[in-house]
Amino acid sequence: MENRKFKDEDLSFFIEMARHSPVWMKEEGLKGNEIDEQWKDYLHRYDETGGEWLIWSDEEQKIGAAYLVYTAPSNQKPWLGSIVIHPVKRKQGYARKIIEEISSIVKKQSPVLFSACPSGNEAWLRFLNQLGFEQAGLESDEKGKEYIKFVKVLSD
Repeated sequence: MENRKFKDEDLSFFIEMARHSPVWMKEEGLKGNEIDEQWKDYLHRYDETGGEWLIWSDEEQKIGAAYLVYTAPSNQKPWLGSIVIHPVKRKQGYARKIIEEISSIVKKQSPVLFSACPSGNEAWLRFLNQLGFEQAGLESDEKGKEYIKFVKVLSD
């Protein structure tokens, strides 16, 4: 699998994935009727975290996108912010492959990779567990919404 930084030419691919992910869109505060400029604003929403959107491909076919923070301001560790797989490519092991690739990238700087999800989202909790993440605590955002923090130990 290959990855590269998000480019403007990836916007329609990203929007298509997002529109087929209504739970994710709701969590991110998106409605699906945003114009291109609003999508671009969304993609830059977390720039201050030092992360970037990566587009993942397999044999030159786009598979999905992931937001990776290399050194989070909160704990100076890498964080997986989001991962979205194209609807046609779901349930084929691509999320696992992307996490394996991300793990290889970040284990050069850290023995762990963090992530989080809303505490009430059972599907996302299982998803992260299946990808090797373990629950590491509970946190609340500035609005009081609870999130479960996850950590994945990166081994050789």
